[in-house]
Amino acid sequence: MNLPSTKLKESYYPSDHIIERPRAGGRAYRRRCGLIKDFAKRIETIIDFLPPIPVVMSELLRALEDENVDMTALGRIVAKDPSMSMNVLKVANSAFYRLPYKVATVDHAVKMLGMREITMICLACGTYRALMPARNEQTFNSNDFWKHSVATGVIARKICRELRTGDQHTAYFLGLLHDVGKVILDRFAHDIYTIVIQTTFDECISMIEAEKRFIGESHDTIGGFVMDKWKLPEIFADVTRFHHAVTSAPEHSRTAVSVISLADQLARLRYFGFGGDKSGVVLAEIDSFKTIEKSVPEIADLDVFKFVYELETVDDEIVEMEKILTA
Repeated sequence: MNLPSTKLKESYYPSDHIIERPRAGGRAYRRRCGLIKDFAKRIETIIDFLPPIPVVMSELLRALEDENVDMTALGRIVAKDPSMSMNVLKVANSAFYRLPYKVATVDHAVKMLGMREITMICLACGTYRALMPARNEQTFNSNDFWKHSVATGVIARKICRELRTGDQHTAYFLGLLHDVGKVILDRFAHDIYTIVIQTTFDECISMIEAEKRFIGESHDTIGGFVMDKWKLPEIFADVTRFHHAVTSAPEHSRTAVSVISLADQLARLRYFGFGGDKSGVVLAEIDSFKTIEKSVPEIADLDVFKFVYELETVDDEIVEMEKILTA
């Protein structure tokens, strides 16, 4: 397990907890595994070793809360970070937005896409940068992870558009970041998390169940810690923390959390990247669908099969944004 500091290189694993799993050919191997001691407490210390979100992102979020901020001021904030500026232009000129002509400056991008959209682009790119593993560090399949995350965001945006509910652009970025807790768990407990992932396939159980069995904590809780640590808007913490337990989400954010949860299910249904398990669901019976139905009754008339079939039309958007994030 790669850890960022010798201060954390103490025993995470109970010395007497050994797991046996079959290998190809019928042979078994023994591997040290088990609950990571006091992981819920340790995670707060571990998160302190993550790079902070870029200063530009903090400034953008503060500016967004200022009703009097103008587009020029926002452009100046982004321009402070050359890497962020480059990412904004790259995203703005991508097939994801299909703008009619090329955007040459950050100011132009802000005018074309709007302040909230530019802020969300910076948020996504900045988060990816902060969570990027060190060179040669062992990780799970991060390309599949980000493909699933992008797919969840794109589908969430499509749900908002179809049902005319919520902010479809914010929904995209909420979907993009909903599973960040998985990155943290893998980054700091890679050996065990490899077993967690394999177990979800071997036993057809959810990631939450496997994580709690082997680690003692799950990615939704850890993701909430990260959003709190970075002081992102409350809705980001609610989505990461409750997308697997929508009925427990605060009432004011429950519909938004449910949209992301439903998009997550649909992304796995379409096998977009690595979502964690491949268990089947009846969409109309899951909590997220029922919760959305309470505030948006029109979802009952949604042709789910047609909706899923038409997700093929967003394949290009998913591939394009994944390339931008992982480039």
